[in-house]
Amino acid sequence: MQEAKTGTEQLPTITDVLAAARRIRGIARATPLERSHLLSEAAGTEVFLKLENQQRTGAFKLRGAVNALASLDAEARARGVVTASAGNHGVGISWASGTLGIPATVFVPATAAATKRRRIARFGATLREIPGGYDEAHHAAEAYAAETGLPFVNAFSDPEVVAGQGTVGLEIFAELPEVRTVVTPAGGGGLLGGVGIVSRALGPGVRVIGVQTEATNAMHESLRAGELRSPPILPTLCEGLSGDIDARSLALARRVVDEVVLVTEAGVRRAIRALYEEEGIVAEASAAVVVAAFLEGRLPELRGPVAVVVSGGNIDAALLAAILSE
Repeated sequence: MQEAKTGTEQLPTITDVLAAARRIRGIARATPLERSHLLSEAAGTEVFLKLENQQRTGAFKLRGAVNALASLDAEARARGVVTASAGNHGVGISWASGTLGIPATVFVPATAAATKRRRIARFGATLREIPGGYDEAHHAAEAYAAETGLPFVNAFSDPEVVAGQGTVGLEIFAELPEVRTVVTPAGGGGLLGGVGIVSRALGPGVRVIGVQTEATNAMHESLRAGELRSPPILPTLCEGLSGDIDARSLALARRVVDEVVLVTEAGVRRAIRALYEEEGIVAEASAAVVVAAFLEGRLPELRGPVAVVVSGGNIDAALLAAILSE
């Protein structure tokens, strides 16, 4: 892994995703793909949930984290890495660093979910909390990496991270080769882009759709403009989808993504509750956006079968209890 890949060069390919699958096999978990009665009824076609909330560490981010660290050369492994995270990527990096014996320093916004901050510290990485949101943590981590000379692992656009996230798509196509539409959350674009790479390679004609909230819409606005946009930071339950994207993630999305749709924050709360009550699934807000897109009618006339990635389940207990009591 190169220490600081920038710009639009070196976009990952299906070859990189296949290599990632070999690296993470036996470390990351192959998660279930299960039919959703709730969403199949809402969409009028067969809908299946890819349950990354059952991944080790509770989110898909472990895949990219393991692949990124496993790609380091011996010198970089000995020195360690730096990253920034809204939570789940940091948990994945911390878990991977402990498993592979690689030091890691993780910068997170002070607003990151307490559950995720505790897990980052528990798995052994050095935790640095930064005032502000994800972008502030990202900038602080980049500055620290430059100061120390340590590799910076970008949470959403590092090619090895994206390739690792793409293994979600490999598993979907292995189990449901007839899939016609894939829907994932869209934050910085790592999961969306990785799954998009696989879909373009293995499923010509498969539609790839990302979902954000109106408060976390950097990817949506950048794709619409055809260039990077930095919308205002708004209050959101979906901290994992907040913050800006970069040139490389936009370039990849323009190549492999068909559409990004927006849902409301209220819709996300309803989706969390519906998943729990109707499917017995615990999903964090950044994962529940995909279900909100169905329940709010943002995905009309879908071609099925549809695979929907439930990206994580690391929701604070108090927030889940509050939503279920509404």
